[in-house]
Amino acid sequence: MDQSILYIAGAITALIAAAFSIRKLWGWLFPIRVKPGISIRFDESEPDEILATVTNRSWEPVYVVKCRGRSANSIGYIIATHLRKPLIKPRLYKAVRFGAPVFEMIDSEPVRIEPHQQIKLSHKLSFDFPISGFTNPMLQIEVILSNERAFYSKRLRIPKRWHVLHRSERTSEDATHA
Repeated sequence: MDQSILYIAGAITALIAAAFSIRKLWGWLFPIRVKPGISIRFDESEPDEILATVTNRSWEPVYVVKCRGRSANSIGYIIATHLRKPLIKPRLYKAVRFGAPVFEMIDSEPVRIEPHQQIKLSHKLSFDFPISGFTNPMLQIEVILSNERAFYSKRLRIPKRWHVLHRSERTSEDATHA
């Protein structure tokens, strides 16, 4: 009888310890959460914005060195590219995954995020130059911490008016009407 009570108490203690260990491991593997967002101004009083919400889920402060919005391809496109060219060099993986434009959201100085703190970052878009538009159909936020670990948000479809092809068509239409 005493041995069975000790056995049950030991099992309960082991389960609680395992749960806390798994929680700590999960917090170590994924210390931050990144959510993408966009802000569209239809009246054009202000420029459109790329938004990022970075949340520190760990019990320690983290330092964000870089936060940037990147023009990204869809998962289907990436898989199709790898199936068409299975021997692609690993150094070209980022070229398949992302497009050329990168929109920085943080200055050169790192940002400290306290435990369970949430910060909102943004980048105002300017389409004065044709090269500053998106070349791919999606947006993905990339956050790099001070320990050089990179975390990515989910992909978010961008409005057509942000895409380079739409902007060039609109410019050519404006030129023909003028």
